[in-house]
Parts: sequence; structure tokens; C-alpha cells
Amino acid sequence: MPDSKKKLAWSETTTWVAVAVSSLVWWGIASHGSWQRLVLVVSLSLASFMVGSIAGFLFTSYGEETATVGKIRDWLIGGLTGLTIAKAGTIKALLLLFAAGPGPAEFAFALGNAILYAGTGFYFMFFQRELIFNVLLAKTRAERVKLEGTQQATTVVQQLLIKLPPSVLSGVDSIGETDIDADETTRLKGLLYSDDVEKFLGQAEEAARSGQLDWDVTSKAAYIHYYRTYFEEKNREAETSKASEWIVRALNMNPLHMDLTMKYAEMLGNNKDYESTVAILERLVKVPEAPLIVREWLGFYLRYLPGRLDDAIRYSREYHQLFPEETDSLFNIAYAFAGKYCEELRVDGIEGKYESENRKQALSFLREALLDQPEMIQTVKRWTEPGRPFNCLLHDHDFRTIIRLPAEDSRNEDSEPVPSISDAPSAA
Repeated sequence: MPDSKKKLAWSETTTWVAVAVSSLVWWGIASHGSWQRLVLVVSLSLASFMVGSIAGFLFTSYGEETATVGKIRDWLIGGLTGLTIAKAGTIKALLLLFAAGPGPAEFAFALGNAILYAGTGFYFMFFQRELIFNVLLAKTRAERVKLEGTQQATTVVQQLLIKLPPSVLSGVDSIGETDIDADETTRLKGLLYSDDVEKFLGQAEEAARSGQLDWDVTSKAAYIHYYRTYFEEKNREAETSKASEWIVRALNMNPLHMDLTMKYAEMLGNNKDYESTVAILERLVKVPEAPLIVREWLGFYLRYLPGRLDDAIRYSREYHQLFPEETDSLFNIAYAFAGKYCEELRVDGIEGKYESENRKQALSFLREALLDQPEMIQTVKRWTEPGRPFNCLLHDHDFRTIIRLPAEDSRNEDSEPVPSISDAPSAA
């Protein structure tokens, strides 16, 4: 506890101890040795103290209390004025009940005692509320609101993990490249952009500005913004930057968090900073506890780095050997071999080379991958755009047959008939 708070607590304690001791002395003097008088004095003092405390509580209503207790306070302020004027005789009669005997002196004594202890009770509650209770109440409410928001964010993240397919969670596919129907996509997006989640993110931003973030809030905000990037189309770049910002905050708190480190690498990849992405993943792959999917991600992102296509193939092969049933890595291998084929054609200065081993490998792995995931044909067709590796195979008869493009009028005379998929060599 800071010195200033210690001094304040000590001063407050001393004050109220002095009030208590003074009250005991006062009650002893005022009773004149009469038990009946002592009981009446103590009763009037405590009753007045409680009335003053209640008034102090009402006058210091805070935050959410203003909608309930605040109304009682307003009524009390308005009612007291009329009550003291219209019911002055009733108040006097009530105070005389606490008088030990007849005479104006007894009424004056009872009235003074009531005012003294009502004021003491008011200031007791006022200072307790302002210095202690309201502060604790504000903290408790803030924790409660934060907890409710965090729980809602946790629920949303868990539902996304259940509903989103592994190819999306691993960064291989986007939402639009999966078989998730439109209704389910809309529902998942609705979860991410619900009022509760928006409220939670607003609270997280406030906590970030005030420097009061904890791990639970920071990690949940990072995950929410990360998954929002899956559903953004027009504002994807801005959402990616926001996700990166929150993931970095979380990693500053927990630098060894594997999952968020991978997600940060993915955000860098979304911004086409492939060198940084690969640098992070290659550090991770050396850690024994790193997820095996890091190899698949390396096989994916290394495709975009000149001179690293062989490494992309190597990591993709390693991953496929660990999980022979998966075929996402086969697309990465095919993509990398197609890139090597393009480079081969560029160096040789020719438009096609049927006998190229890189060409054969690219087509072989592509056949096997499409055998398991025929819906990926549309994605592969997008890989034929200018600047993409399969653009070099766009006029290749065998390639066009594999991805079901119509045959072109002209064809290289040295081309051989394309083998059927059942005759394709294994790409494992």
C-alpha cells in the first residue's frame, strides 16, 4: 500500500476510534448514573446515527445506483422540506419519547443529541463510501463486466474452432474456398460481430488505453480480431493490422505462446511479408514442442520466396509423410514444382518443355491432390493468372485436361497423351 493511502487509513481509523471513545464518555455523563436514562440516550444516539448513515448512503449513490437509489434520494430531498415544516410537532413528540423527564431542557438535550449523531452518521457513511466502498464497488463492477465480456468472447472463439474446417484454421483456404454453406458462414460472422463481442472489444480498447490489460482480455481480443480477418473482404487489410496489433500485445505478455506466434506469422503473410513469416515459422519448427502443422505452413509460404522452392517441397513432403491421408501439402508441392518449371523455361528462353522433370512432378502431384479434393480445381484455375506458377502451364494440353479446361486448337507435336488419374505415380 502506498504511504499516502497508509496515512489516510490511519487518520480515518484514529478519527473514528476517537468518536467511539467520546461517545462512551458522553453517554456516561448524560445518564447521570440512571440506567433508564443511559438506555434512552444510547438508543437515540444509535437511531440518529443510522438515520444519518442512510442519508449519507443515498446522497453518495454511484454509477448503476443512480437508476434506483438515486430516485429515492431525489424523493427524500423533496420530501424532507415539506416534512420538517408540516410535521414539526410530530418530530418534537417523537424526540420527547427519548427524554428521561419533563421540561424544555430534556427536549433540547434529545434534539441536540439527535442532530449530533445524525450528522456523525452522515459523514461516517459519506467518507466511507467516497474513500472505500465506492472505489471497491467500481472495481468489482469493472471486473464483473470484463468477466462477462471475456466469457462471451471465449464462447465465440470456441464455436469458431468447432465450425471452421481445418484447412481454414491452418491458413490454407479462405472461407470462400470451403464447402461451408452461406447460412453457416452468415451465422459465424454474426457471432464475431454480435453486440456482446463489440462491447467486449470496446472495453478491451479502453483497457489498452489506460494500461490495464491482462492476459485473458488481450488474448481473447487477439483471437476475435484474428478470426474476423477470415470474413473481411473490403476491410481485410485494416482488420489484419488490428489483429496483428492485438496479437503483438498478447505475445509481449507471453512470448512463448505457440498458437498466437503462428497466427502472427499468418497475419504477416496476409500482408505479403513472406520473409518475416518464414523467419518466424523457421524459428518455431526448431522447437520440439512446436505443432507439426508448422511444416505445412512453411511449405505454403516458402512458395512465395525466390530460391526457396526446394525448401517448400521438403517441408511439404515431411508433413505429408507424417499425415499420409491429408492432401493440402500435395497442392503446395505441385505449386512449388510449377514454380521451378517456370524458372526453368525462363532460363532456357522457351515456352514449353514437355520432358522437364519439374513439369512432370507438378502435374503428378496436382493429379493426386485433385483426386482427393476435386473442388480445388477452381482454386488451381486462379493459379494460372499472370505471375502465378501455373501460368506457364496454361497452354499445356495435359495440364488443361487435368483442370478441365477446353483443349486449345494448337498443341505441341511432341506432347504425349496424358495418363489417367489412376495411372498417376504416387506423390508421397
